[in-house]
Amino acid sequence: MADVKPGAAKGASSHKIGIQAQFGAWFAHHQLVAVETLVKLLANPAAALLTWLVVAIALTLPGALWMTLDNMEQLSGRFQASGRITLYLSPAADIEQGQALSDRIAALDDVRQTEFIDADQALDDFRHNSGLQQALDFLPDNPLPAVILVEPPLGIEARQVEQLVEQLGSYQIVDSVQLDMAWVERLLAMLALGERLIWVLGVLLALAILLVVGNTVRLAIAARVDEIRVTKLVGGTNAYVRRPFLYTGLWYGLVGGLLAWILLATCWLLLSGPVDELAQLYGSGFELKPLSAAAAMVLLLSAMILGWLGAWWSVARHLDQIEP
Repeated sequence: MADVKPGAAKGASSHKIGIQAQFGAWFAHHQLVAVETLVKLLANPAAALLTWLVVAIALTLPGALWMTLDNMEQLSGRFQASGRITLYLSPAADIEQGQALSDRIAALDDVRQTEFIDADQALDDFRHNSGLQQALDFLPDNPLPAVILVEPPLGIEARQVEQLVEQLGSYQIVDSVQLDMAWVERLLAMLALGERLIWVLGVLLALAILLVVGNTVRLAIAARVDEIRVTKLVGGTNAYVRRPFLYTGLWYGLVGGLLAWILLATCWLLLSGPVDELAQLYGSGFELKPLSAAAAMVLLLSAMILGWLGAWWSVARHLDQIEP
């Protein structure tokens, strides 16, 4: 029998795995689990379709409100000119004085643009738009004064507008100043209310997504109790057992988010034509905007995070109760 050399290793030997190899194995297992869970869902889509549709509808509602709010903000920018300041000039002012004052006001810092309308043009516009041509022909003189329309820049503060009104009213040939910002302020208040409504509705529907995905994952856990116990018996950790269910929740969220984006795009296609026709009837260049790319990405990421959180919540509740 051959002699054993002194110092020779006996029995099993240990081998230290490097950090890079550990990370590679961890990443490979994550990739394998992600693909396997997706293949299982797609192999039997009827079972997952209800969860996908619930997630999609829950995301479509705040997404539709978001898209509506974006278009209302577009309207507020287009109709900001309705908050312009109207200067009524005294009857003694002639056209040259009115045009000179209009140019002077246009050079101010808090003024975006001005438009001078003399008395004759004002009467012609009123005659054309009012439908009272015959009644106006009986008037001996033109009762309308010359006006200067002053449009402040977008986003100007109310205090600056008040100061501008006081400055414009101090000019000698200005009889009166009219400023009507009430309906613009109401529109801005509606936009603020819409933002708050989106947050409240989004939180409530997010809770609904968490509950739906969590309940679906709970049923999947209940169907694999024996498999989980065997995995734990052979040394599988809770993280190892938890991983497939977390990816299942992630796929529920992602597919549901994609379906929600498709629903929103379909709604935009169905409504953009009638909205364009209505805008043309009112002589407006308004166009219904779809959900922006940034908003769509936020929608998808939110859906994935909610699906993952719902799965985590369900697994954390039930996994510790399953012991070998």
